[in-house]
Amino acid sequence: MAAAGWRKWVPGRRAVVVLVVVLAVLAGGGYAAKPLWQPWWYATNVCAGLLSADDLAEVLPTKQLQAAEEEADLAHGRMKCGVNTSDHEFSLMARVESDPGEVDRLLSGEFTIPTPPRFVFPAGIPGFHAGLGHYLVQECPDLGRDSLGRNRRLVTWVNGKWDEKHGTPATLRIAVSLANGAAEKAGCGAPRLPLPQRAVLRPTAVPLEKGGAGCGWLARARLPEKPGGKHWRVIARTDPHAAVTSCALVDGTSGAEYAEFSGWYGDWTDKSFDTLIGANVRLPRGFPDDGQVMTEHFGTAALARCEGESAHWEASSYPDSAGRSLAGRELRPLLVAFARDQAERRGCGRPALPGQRIFPSGR
Repeated sequence: MAAAGWRKWVPGRRAVVVLVVVLAVLAGGGYAAKPLWQPWWYATNVCAGLLSADDLAEVLPTKQLQAAEEEADLAHGRMKCGVNTSDHEFSLMARVESDPGEVDRLLSGEFTIPTPPRFVFPAGIPGFHAGLGHYLVQECPDLGRDSLGRNRRLVTWVNGKWDEKHGTPATLRIAVSLANGAAEKAGCGAPRLPLPQRAVLRPTAVPLEKGGAGCGWLARARLPEKPGGKHWRVIARTDPHAAVTSCALVDGTSGAEYAEFSGWYGDWTDKSFDTLIGANVRLPRGFPDDGQVMTEHFGTAALARCEGESAHWEASSYPDSAGRSLAGRELRPLLVAFARDQAERRGCGRPALPGQRIFPSGR
């Protein structure tokens, strides 16, 4: 009886129209929301489509995002792109530059004060990570030389909020993917960079004889007495062929860094190196600032030419928490040995070396 009383409900025409509209709104809203959280959309729509969705998924936050304003002229080696959060703060920023003036400005902006590179990139990836992000520096033989006779370069810079403390494999892969794509489209002629599968390294201290091309010279240098009784060790922070290199001399007992040696290569370093000297040395009025000076804690050597461009070297040793450091008279011969070794390795001219005079520190 109950079954006989049951009547099948059939929606009326008006109900069908309402249902169709609701479903369409839901479907459209869901589709429209996808760019707010799905990395595939950003991989397709930002940075000329050169980035991987998997890499972006690893570094972008799971929150509402939006594509940054993009400027791209990759045929001429130039691009700005990225991803912003809904409050217009950046989550990913990237730039590619090949114009010599822009390359100089992009690189020199990192080194207005002495900042050693933070990570070492895997072999075959020319660049460094410093306070403002990843920098890849590729030589472009097919672009010839600029109006001043300098080698043309393509610089790729990538920065993101995730880089404030640590690097990730995806961070570097994003930079490499962008650099490879930009170099190909610009006709740069640089060899394709290997896509890294591991994170950037945080190098550890090794014995002097294992310091390689960047630090191995310390094994042959006359070093001060070991402060803690154990042998000195070294930390090679960068590839020895990087645009900015870094090597640290380390106390084998405490692990404290006693001295840092850095080489800077390319005409773009000239202005940055002048700023570096000005921040660390108080020169007497009228004394020529010719690139080679020595204080109790800092020294420079310069004026060599490497493939027609500038090269600079610096050494520093500032007191640690216990007040220990190398004195200027101990640091100077190490700077001299470092500059001579690196100039020979790179086929540079003879470096101009600091004299015996110790100038007041600018700090």
